[in-house]
Amino acid sequence: MIITVMDKIIKIKSKIKDTDLKKRRDKIISAILINRGIKTKADQKDFLNPIDPEKIKPEDVGINKVQLKKAVTRIKKAIKNKELIYIYGDYDADGITSTAVLWESLHALKAKVMPYIPGRGDTIRGLSPDGIDQILSDKDGPCQLIITVDNGISAFKGSEYAAKKGIDVIITDHHQPKVKNKKPYYPKVVSVVHTTKLAGVGVSWFLARELKDLETSLELVAIGTIADMVPLTKANRSLVKFGLESLKQSKRIGLNALASVSKIELPTIATYQIGYMIGPRLNAMARLEHALDSLRLLCTTSLEKANKLANNLNQTNLERQDKTMKMYFHANNQIIEHNQSKKKLNFVQHQSYHEGIVGLVASRLVEKYYKPAFVVSMGETFSKASARSIKGFNVLKAIRSMEDIILEHGGHQMAAGFTVKNVNLPEVQKRLEDLAEKELTKDQLTPTINIDCQLNLSDINWELFEELEKLEPSGFGNKPPLFISKKVELVDFRTVGQDQKHLKLTLQGLSLQDNLPAIAFNLGAKATKLKSGQKIDIIYTIDKNEWNGNKTLQLKIKSINT
Repeated sequence: MIITVMDKIIKIKSKIKDTDLKKRRDKIISAILINRGIKTKADQKDFLNPIDPEKIKPEDVGINKVQLKKAVTRIKKAIKNKELIYIYGDYDADGITSTAVLWESLHALKAKVMPYIPGRGDTIRGLSPDGIDQILSDKDGPCQLIITVDNGISAFKGSEYAAKKGIDVIITDHHQPKVKNKKPYYPKVVSVVHTTKLAGVGVSWFLARELKDLETSLELVAIGTIADMVPLTKANRSLVKFGLESLKQSKRIGLNALASVSKIELPTIATYQIGYMIGPRLNAMARLEHALDSLRLLCTTSLEKANKLANNLNQTNLERQDKTMKMYFHANNQIIEHNQSKKKLNFVQHQSYHEGIVGLVASRLVEKYYKPAFVVSMGETFSKASARSIKGFNVLKAIRSMEDIILEHGGHQMAAGFTVKNVNLPEVQKRLEDLAEKELTKDQLTPTINIDCQLNLSDINWELFEELEKLEPSGFGNKPPLFISKKVELVDFRTVGQDQKHLKLTLQGLSLQDNLPAIAFNLGAKATKLKSGQKIDIIYTIDKNEWNGNKTLQLKIKSINT
């Protein structure tokens, strides 16, 4: 069933017709799984019972065994000969955790190993001649082996420069490689350990696993995988599920300190807290300062240092939030002033924009306008742009179509970035706008809300909730199940929270004792259109609320239609 409501397309994928509650419950769960492409009984069983990551073979996730063996052989040789190894990381949460996983593994093997993460303000992101020169200037001695994590798959210049300097390179990455004659091609290095099926930290973990027994790094894999928004299905689901269990019991001093300043109880942590509380704090250092402090926090064994670093990350994140909002308001005003509403793509640029925050602003613009957004931080000669997209417009492909006028670039279909000379910015904007005009239809520019199932409120009980919990961990590619119920009687309601922004509601169940509580965040303005006793249609998820030792089911309402 497809409904259009206030410029949104609502697709209801399933409606259960049985009257028996148990049969309905079984069909609800089956419908949710089918909606996620998990159709056969065998696949559904595997999904509900994720395999131990230790039992997943590299080839199962698309990693070439020959390339993996080459990497392991070269690393063991470096350890034996006491060669200086550099882990060349990236400055987002995935890159930071990738660096930590491999650095800790090699350090435990008594390797002579150092981490290197470029600053966001450096000339080029990823393996580059500038980065290699910084490594060569290090006083720890001549580097003989560089291992990239979460970057390098398109680092042709950096790989060639390393070879000229007599440095071997192993690339581990998960980004899209360049394609020639419909086939991927890679830099000429010792080994390329690559797959697009994992986050960068997942690739790093599989390499580290080949080198030693990994007892304490799955929690880092969970953090990096969730923060990088890769689909939480198949191997990623296993890595995150087992990683969360490891994280809940983690003795890692830095993570406990970070959880404390984030007001998180580690024993009950879930994907939401990682995606919206832990990940942003790790990312904040790279956006405004330097990612090495986030790496130090993850790896430190000093309680004093952990507390100091965690507080620093927390304060920097507050600054990041403030700068993000100011930049967003400025960018939104630019869109209005330049009358971009009729265009199928938003493109904004300014000298005041901080390059560490342009991606966050682009994301907010996509949320507001539901069209691809490019936000550009302009420097004196060069500018750095970050893009976020919608389904149907591949921003990485769009960026690669301009390789003749842009410099370094990288990313994924939905999120990417590039560096460009200021003189070429007008041409870049024109090409992108023309491409969006050609490729995007009106329907693609209308947001779609996919409803898993239409329920009766009588379906909602602890038995159903326990079955829904088996679908965890939820996240990108496996979002929490979304339901719709129609003609629900509103018993009462009130606004709550700062500025009365939220709504607390009570919905009529089978009896007064079965009334369902609900919370509707940021829907406080709806109160003027509601009255007790009226019938409403609601879109929601089902959640558990714990307060003073009491547990109750509640609905988290996303939309109310009167």
